[in-house]
Amino acid sequence: MHITAEDLIAVLRAEGLRITEPRQRVCTVIAERHAQHLTASAIHDAVLEADGGDLDVATVYRTLEVLEAAGAIVHGHIGHGPTVYHLADDADHQHLVCSLCGATTAIAADDIAVLFEGITSQTGFIPDIEHFALSGLCANCAGQTR
Repeated sequence: MHITAEDLIAVLRAEGLRITEPRQRVCTVIAERHAQHLTASAIHDAVLEADGGDLDVATVYRTLEVLEAAGAIVHGHIGHGPTVYHLADDADHQHLVCSLCGATTAIAADDIAVLFEGITSQTGFIPDIEHFALSGLCANCAGQTR
């Protein structure tokens, strides 16, 4: 299921926010780029690039905060960069980040569930896979370092 800009706008409306043109544009960028992990800055830049309108970056952050609190989007941390956001319907994956080249690969959470189950069974600790990335070497860089 793909969440549309209208779906996100409905979430904002349900949360009691006034639906302004800037908020609509933020929702449009998030929905149109549903397969990407977007920073607040990238969303801000995309809105400005799309229509050259005026948009305060604080509006982007407030909109993201409300959408996340309502469960429409989630945030995560990929490597050492800024927080990224993506639609909640695309949240069931983990990120593998190369420590050398910075390449990021998404992997289905089910594919690494055994790893996390092992951590929990050995320690009682329950990892939160939505908010962090695993770092290491991508196949290309691993081949270069051998």
